[in-house]
This record gives sequence, structure tokens and C-alpha cells, in this order.
Amino acid sequence: MARPFSEQLRRQADPIWRSIYAHPFLTELHAGTLPMDRFAYFILQDYLYLLDFAQVLCLGGARSPDLKTLEIFTRHALIAVEVERSFHAAFGKWLGFSRKQLDTAPKAPITEAYTRHLQAVARGGSLGEIVAAVLPCYWIYGEVGKRLHKKRYKGPKIYREWIETYASEEYWKPVREQIRLMNHLGTSARAEEKKLMLSHFLLSSRYEFLFWDQAYRLEQWPV
Repeated sequence: MARPFSEQLRRQADPIWRSIYAHPFLTELHAGTLPMDRFAYFILQDYLYLLDFAQVLCLGGARSPDLKTLEIFTRHALIAVEVERSFHAAFGKWLGFSRKQLDTAPKAPITEAYTRHLQAVARGGSLGEIVAAVLPCYWIYGEVGKRLHKKRYKGPKIYREWIETYASEEYWKPVREQIRLMNHLGTSARAEEKKLMLSHFLLSSRYEFLFWDQAYRLEQWPV
């Protein structure tokens, strides 16, 4: 019996995901030793990323073949806009950012590249390609949350709250919905589309690694 398509994608991306789990941003965040300026940088860039992410989900909804799929995408886009952005705004306030600072900050290099990748897939790809491009963001954050939550933690409260958010069942419900949708779309996709879906999944996974990495290095545009 063939493995679910999501598992096939996940196995191909395993070296990338293992590198994410071992990244010093996450190991230091769990240890409570991550410098707060790096976490603040990450929260700011993640806030900016979410607007594009919500737009991509709306474009996925526009390609939905039925009301059930459309409902998933519209609900997830609303979560990204209302729940996730309010969550990041609350963190931003704790870190000293005003709403204006959050909304007017420039995208860092990887944030710009990653969101352009997602927008390009959403505007030119199939529904299967869109799901393959957005799924790493859903799935990786959930896996990171679960892995860090299993280990004993004694660091700053703000880091613990971040971990608990992504480890929660509330967060994992939409993750599982996207995984199931990926499996459904993968069963009917032709070979060429599957190749594109794998390519998007791997590239988004690489951008996820780079997103953590740019925050750890406080990356700025060189010119």
C-alpha cells in the first residue's frame, strides 16, 4: 500500500526539517538563552509574513473545487488575519513594538523571498501546488511546538507561551486539515504535478530554515 502523499513529501524533506529542529534559534529558545532581540526580530518578520500567507490562502480558496475545501481555506485565512496577527501583535506589544511599527516595518531578505515564492505559486499553480507550498509552514511550526513542549522548560514566560501555542491542539487542528487535503490532492495528481508539488514543498521547507536563520543572525539588507 502506497504511503500517503504528505508522508512522501515529508520523507523527502527530512534532512531540511532535522536541520530546523537543531537550529540554535530553537535550541536556545527552549533553553531560555535566546537573546530577546533575536526573538523580537523573528516576531516582527513573522507578523509581516502572515499578510502574504493569508492572501495565498485566499487564492487557494478561489481554486477550491467544492464548498468544503473553500470553507477550509477561508477559515484558515481568517485565522491568519485575526488570530495569528493578534497573537503576534500581543507579543509585539510585550516586546515594545507599536501596531504602527509592526505594520510599517520592511520585510527582511528571506521574508521577501519566501513570500514572493508563495505568491508566485498561488497565482500560477494548481490547488495541489498551493497546498504543497503552504503546508511546511503549518506542519513545521506544529512539530517544533510539540518537540519543544515535550522537554522541560525554565526560560522566559514569553518563550514558554510561544511554545505552548504551537504545541496546542487548537493549532494542530488546521495542520491536520491541510495534511488531509494534501493527501487527497496527491492521489489524483499526475506525475508532472507531483514533481512540482514536491519542488514547492522542499523550497518552502528550505525557506522555513532560512527564516529562523535570518532571525538568529539579525539579517539586514546589505545595501
